[in-house]
Amino acid sequence: MSSQFYDNALRETYRFPAVAIDTGAIFGRVIGPAGKQGRVVNISGLVTAELTSGPTDITVDTVAGLTILPTMAIPALVADLGFAAPQRGVGGLNLADDLPADTVLEFASVGTAAAGDGDVTITIDWF
Repeated sequence: MSSQFYDNALRETYRFPAVAIDTGAIFGRVIGPAGKQGRVVNISGLVTAELTSGPTDITVDTVAGLTILPTMAIPALVADLGFAAPQRGVGGLNLADDLPADTVLEFASVGTAAAGDGDVTITIDWF
């Protein structure tokens, strides 16, 4: 019998093209594999239209709300520049809690910037 733990997780990457980073709105929803908890390991992307008056945040949450919200802070960037947090606790990525099993996750932009669009990628390890 095979089990998945932190060191043997099922890694899935979710891609969201053309997200209005400057708008406070949910841009995607997913649910993980049945019975598996998750852990956000990366939030990254490419700004496709200048992100002005930053920073703004990309968040991962549930409808009920997480205790400590996984969040990636994105600074003001010109078009064609990227943003990334390649590991836990790096570059403004707050990942203190694991994501609950069998729960719909919502990916959203907080919308504190005056303008900006981008392609966003979120990677989650399921265990």
